[in-house]
Amino acid sequence: MDPSMCKAVTEAFCRLHAEGLIYRSLRLVNWSCTLLSAISDIEVDKMELSGRTLLSVPGYDKPVVFGILSLFAYPLIYAPGDPPEGVELIVATTRLETMLGDTGVAVHPEDPRYQHLIGRQIQHPLIPDRVIPIIGDTFVDREFGTGAVKLTPAHDHTDWEAGLRHQLPAISVIDEAGNMTAAAGPQFAGMKRFHARVHVRVALEALGLFRGERDNPMVVPICSRSKDVIEPLLKPQWYMRCQEMADQAIKEVTEGRLRIIPKLHVRTWNSWLRDCHDWCISRQLWWGHRIPAYRVALKRASSSEFDELDPTQHDSWVVGRTETEALKQACTKFQRSTDEIRLTQDTDVLDTWFSSQLFPFSVFGWPDQTPDLQAYYPGSLLETGHDILFFWVARMVMIGLRLTGQLPFHTVYLHAMVRDAHGKKMSKSLGNAVDPVDVIRGISLDDLQKQLEFGNLDPRELKRAREAQAKDFPKGIPECGTDALRFALCSYTKQGRNINLDILRVQGYRFFCNKLWNAVRYALYHCLGSEFKAPVIHSLEDSLREVRADSLISGTDRWILSRLAHAIQQCHEGFEQFQFPIATTACFNFWLYEFCDVYLEYTKPIVKPEGKPLQVERANLVRRILYMCLNCGLRLLHPFMPFITEELYQRLPRDKLEKVAPSLCVTRYPHPSEVLTLRDEDGVETDFRLVNSIVHRLRGLRAAYHVQVRGQCPSRGQLDTQILAPVPVLNNLISGGYLADIVEPLGKSHVILATSERSQIDTKGCIHATVSASDLLASNAEDPNLAGPGNAASDNEDGDREQETQIQLGTTSTTPVLAVTCQLFLNLAGQIDVVAERRRTEERLDRLSQSIQTLIADRARPEYASKVPMIKQLADGRKIHEMEAECDSLREMLSSLQDMEQQTPQANHSDPKVNEQPAHPLIPILEEITGRTMLPHVITDLQATMEHLSSPELLGGSEIAHRAQVKQWLSWSVRLYTLQHRQSTYWKQDATRFRDLLGEWLHSASTSYLAHTKHVTLADLSAAITLTVMSDHNSWVRGKRHKHLTQWIHRISESLQDKPRAQNLLLTALGESSTP
Repeated sequence: MDPSMCKAVTEAFCRLHAEGLIYRSLRLVNWSCTLLSAISDIEVDKMELSGRTLLSVPGYDKPVVFGILSLFAYPLIYAPGDPPEGVELIVATTRLETMLGDTGVAVHPEDPRYQHLIGRQIQHPLIPDRVIPIIGDTFVDREFGTGAVKLTPAHDHTDWEAGLRHQLPAISVIDEAGNMTAAAGPQFAGMKRFHARVHVRVALEALGLFRGERDNPMVVPICSRSKDVIEPLLKPQWYMRCQEMADQAIKEVTEGRLRIIPKLHVRTWNSWLRDCHDWCISRQLWWGHRIPAYRVALKRASSSEFDELDPTQHDSWVVGRTETEALKQACTKFQRSTDEIRLTQDTDVLDTWFSSQLFPFSVFGWPDQTPDLQAYYPGSLLETGHDILFFWVARMVMIGLRLTGQLPFHTVYLHAMVRDAHGKKMSKSLGNAVDPVDVIRGISLDDLQKQLEFGNLDPRELKRAREAQAKDFPKGIPECGTDALRFALCSYTKQGRNINLDILRVQGYRFFCNKLWNAVRYALYHCLGSEFKAPVIHSLEDSLREVRADSLISGTDRWILSRLAHAIQQCHEGFEQFQFPIATTACFNFWLYEFCDVYLEYTKPIVKPEGKPLQVERANLVRRILYMCLNCGLRLLHPFMPFITEELYQRLPRDKLEKVAPSLCVTRYPHPSEVLTLRDEDGVETDFRLVNSIVHRLRGLRAAYHVQVRGQCPSRGQLDTQILAPVPVLNNLISGGYLADIVEPLGKSHVILATSERSQIDTKGCIHATVSASDLLASNAEDPNLAGPGNAASDNEDGDREQETQIQLGTTSTTPVLAVTCQLFLNLAGQIDVVAERRRTEERLDRLSQSIQTLIADRARPEYASKVPMIKQLADGRKIHEMEAECDSLREMLSSLQDMEQQTPQANHSDPKVNEQPAHPLIPILEEITGRTMLPHVITDLQATMEHLSSPELLGGSEIAHRAQVKQWLSWSVRLYTLQHRQSTYWKQDATRFRDLLGEWLHSASTSYLAHTKHVTLADLSAAITLTVMSDHNSWVRGKRHKHLTQWIHRISESLQDKPRAQNLLLTALGESSTP
C-alpha cells in the first residue's frame, strides 16, 4: 500500500482499460458467502463426490448433504386436449432450493418425449404469480436425470448462458450472505440457503409433487480460502481479458525463452492458459487497492438534482489516474461541463493478485524509468511453489510482456510443497502446521498444544489436533537448529514431489552437525596441531595437482582426493540441474562415510610421527591433504549449512601472506574444472572398494565368531590373516599401502602373507572367505533422491511413489558387478570351538534353506501373481536373492569349519564346549527371563549380521546399497526383539535390563537408517519392519499381537532422541571402541 505501489497499480489499470482489456460487465461470479466477496475461478477448489456425502459448511451447525439428485414435477398450465388430471413435467436437480428462482425449463428439441411440450407454459407451484416457459435447447443432455432441465439464470453459469439465448429473466433468490431473498416468496425469505433446501422439499411433498431422490456423482465448488460452498451470484464486476496474453505466455515457453522447472508443469501451464477465461479482478473487501473507476451522475436539465447512471453498464463509468483526470474524461464522453457531472469512486478493491503480478517491475519504480528498473529488470530466476503457478507466476509473465515488452524472468523453479510426516497438507485449520522456529529452537508438547488455543479451531477439531500432536510429538519437537532444518528441506526437495517433513529426520541432520563439529575440531587440534602452517592456496587446481604429484602420496590419499573431486562434481550437477538432493547427498556422503569414517581414522597414526625424516615428510603431506579436504568440504557444504560451516571455517589456520576471504559466503565455490585430474574412479576407487570389502569381511567374521580384540590393532599371532589374490590386485594393495594403512588398523588383524600362489597359504586353523570389490549399478536414475529416466518426476504421483518405494526396498535392478576378487584366510585356531560353530552354521543353513523353499512354494501358488500386491512380490523376490547369497556365504564358512575340524580334532566331539571367552551380555539376561539355557549363537549370529550390514563402505558408500543394508539390519533387530515378545508373561514384568539392551540396538539401527537415507519417514520405517515380520512371523502378526508392531515403532521414534549414546553403547556391546 506504499504510494509507489499504489501508483503502479493505478497506472496498470488505466493502461489496460485504455487498451480495452479491462471492462465492466453484469455476470455470474463465484461468490463466497463467508468472505462476502467475489473470487476468481482459480481460487475455487473442485471437490469430487461419488454420491451422497455430508460436508461441513461454515455457518451451519450440522453437515449438509450433497451428492444427491432430487426429482420433482412441474404442473403444466391446462391446454385443450390435456387429460383431466393434467400434465406434468418431471425435472431433476442437485440444488432443490434454486427452483424458487426458476424462469424456464429446457428440453432437447429432438427428444421425442418432450418435443410436443416445447412452447407450453408451467405454473410455478410455490410462486403462484410466476409462469415458466418450456424451451428447446441442444445443450440439454437427454441422458441426465429425466432429460428435462430447470433453468435458474441467476444462480447457475450454464443456465445464465441459456437464459441469454432465450431472453429469460434472471431472478436472484439468494443474497450475498447466503440467505433467501424476498423473491423466493414469503414462505422462504430470510432462510439460509441449505435450510431452504429442506423446506422446499417439505413443501413439494405437501403438494404431492416430490418424486424422490437418488445418489448422484457431482463436483462441489469450494472456496479455497473460506472452505465455503461457492454460490454463483449475478453481480456487476470488473473483468480483464486474458486470452491474448495467455497465448503469448504459452509461446514464450514453447519457443524456449521461458524455462519452467520441473518440466512436468509445462503441460499444466499450457493446459490452463489455453482455456484461460476472463479474470474477475474486483473484490468486495475493506482493504486493498481501490479501483480507479468512477460512476457518473448527470445533472438534470430542469433541476439541480443528479441522476446516477446504471452501475451495471460499462458506459456508466470512467477511469482515471486521479479524480481530476476522470472528470475530464467524463466531460468529453458525455459532452457536459464539470458542473453538470458528479463522480463517485467504486468502493470495490482489486484482487490482491492484480497488484502482485506487477511485483517484478513495480518494486523498481515502474512506471517511472528509474536507474533500478534499468539495472535490475528483467530478473533471471523466480523460485516459488507450484501451488501459485497460475495465481502469480502466469500473471507476472502475461502482465510483464504486456506492460514492459519483456519477460520478468527467464527461469521459473517450482519447489515442492511441505506437508506433514503423513503426507497431509499443513494447514492452520487442521492444526498440523509446524512452525519452523519451533523446529529450530525446540518446543515441548505442552507449549505446542497451547499454540492451538490461539487458532480458530472449533472444539472437535481442537481435540483432534491435540491427539495428532501427542501422537506425532509425544516429547515435543527437539531442538534441531537452523542448519539441520535447511539441510533437511534441501535434501527433500526432489523436483515435482511434495515434502513429507519428518522431524526425526531433521534431528538426524542435527546429529550430523555434531559429527561435523567434532570431526573438524579433532582434525584441527589433534591432526593438524598448533604448529601447522596452512599452505597458500592461490589456485585450488594447482595446489591439488602439486599434492597429487608428491612421491609420498599413498593410495588412500589419492582415494580421498578422488572422492573430493566426485563430491565437487556432484554438487555442481545438483545446482546446475536444480536437483538439490544430488548436492546434499554428495556432501553428506563425503563428510560422514569417506572423510570421517575412513580418512580421518587412517590419518591418526600418521600425523604423530616418531621423528624419522621420511615419517615427518609423510605426516606433513597428509596434513596438507587433510587441510584441503576441510577447506573444500566446508565450502561445498556452506550453501546448505551456512552457520556451522562459517564457524568452523573461521577456525581454519591461514597463511598470513594469503588473501583470504573474510567469510565463506564470499569465497569461490569449488568447480569441477579445478579437480578434473583428481578423479580416478577406475583405478584407486576400484582398489579402495576391494579394501573396504576386505575390512568389513574381516570384521564380519570376527563378529560372527564373537572373537573380541582389544586395541587398535592386534598383536602378531592373535588374528593372523593371509590374502590370496591375483598379481595385479596384490600389486595395487601393496603399492597403495592399503594393507598397513587400512586393512590392519581398521580390520583389526595382522596380515602375515599376501600372495598370488595358493601353495604358499597355510590353511591350518583358518576360516576361508571370498571377497569381491563390488559396486551397484546405481546411476542417478536409480538413486531415489534423484530424478532421471528411472524415476523421473511425472504427473502420476501415485505411480512415482510406488516406484520410489520399490527403489527404497531395494527391488530395482541393482545387480552387483564383480570387479576384482581375493580370498581371505583368518586364523582362528584356539579362538573358537570348531565343533560348536560347525553345528551352529549347519543349523542356520538348514533353517535358511527351509525359509527359501517356503517362500518359493508361496510364490508358486496360482493366485499369488493376481492377489499379492506387486510391491510385496518384488520384496519377496529380493528376499529370496538375499537368503540365497547368505546360504552361499554359510556354505563357504561351513567348508572352512569342516577343514579346521579335520585339522584339529576335538577331545570330545559329543560334548562341545562353549568358546573360551567372556559370555555375551545378553545370555544371562535371556536365561534369567526365559528360564532356558541360551546358546551363544542365538545372539552372536544376529549380532554378527547386524554389524556386517551396518556400514555403507561395504558397497562403496552406495546410497541404494546402504538402504538395503540398513533395512536388513532393522529386520535382524526386529527378530532379536521378538525373543522378548514370545515370552508374553515376562513382557508385563520388570525386565528392564533386557529391554534396555535390545532397545539400544533398535535405537542405533533406526538412527543409522535415518542418518543414511534421504526420503525416510516413520511410515517407511514401519514398512520395512512390516515386510520382514509378515514374511517370517505371519502367525505373530495376526490378531491381538499386531499392536506390538505399533509399540515397536513408537519405541524407535522415542529412542531417536539420543543417537550418539546409542552408537557408543552398540559399539561397546560389539567389542568396539568409539571414535573420538
